[in-house]
Formats: sequence, structure tokens, C-alpha cells
Amino acid sequence: TAGDFTTTSTSLVDVTGATGTFTTGAFPCAVGCAATTFNSAAGNSTVLNIDVDGANELGTNGIVHVSEVQGAKNHSFSHQTAVLTAASHTLKLRCRVDAGTGTVRANTADALSFWANEIR
Repeated sequence: TAGDFTTTSTSLVDVTGATGTFTTGAFPCAVGCAATTFNSAAGNSTVLNIDVDGANELGTNGIVHVSEVQGAKNHSFSHQTAVLTAASHTLKLRCRVDAGTGTVRANTADALSFWANEIR
């Protein structure tokens, strides 16, 4: 993305620029994210999740919770999906907050990387 992503949504929303569509065989995918995040409100979380073909991969609570005020914190992770069908699939990085404003940094100083690879 070209610039930080921010949200005040308490429901998961797509992180701008962190979407990929590709065709796989009948195999799982390795998915990862290298990011720094923070929340403007004390004691609240910024939550990241993976959407695979319109479904949250890791439930409503997401893969990682980070409670931090104005101090960017490492919010990187990796995950392996279940076996996907042999077809085209769309994977998205999604974000929500408990309260406050959550920021996913995506700028020249703090890059955001979201990736997926088919595992054979």
C-alpha cells in the first residue's frame, strides 16, 4: 500500500492493497504478514486476520491481538491453510479494533508485506 492503513471498525475490514488472487492445485497455502501496528486507545487491540475466499481463516478474534498505545509493535505472523480446492482463490489481510483507531503501518519507514505460497 502507499501509506498507513487506519480503521475504527470493530468488524473486520480489508486492509487496502493487501489482497492477492491466484490459482492453486488441491494443496494448502502458507500465508504470512510482516507488519507493525498500534492502537490509539489505551488497553485496546488492533487485530489482524486472513480472509480466504470470503471466510475468516481464524475466527472472529483473528490471528494476533496487540494492545499498544502510540508505540508501533511487531504484528508479524505466518499460517498454513487447510487444503484448498484446485481453483482460483482470493486471500486478504483484514483488520479490526476493540476501540480507538488501529493503524497498520505501510510507509517508506515501516513496510507492510502480505504473501501467500502454495505448498506442494
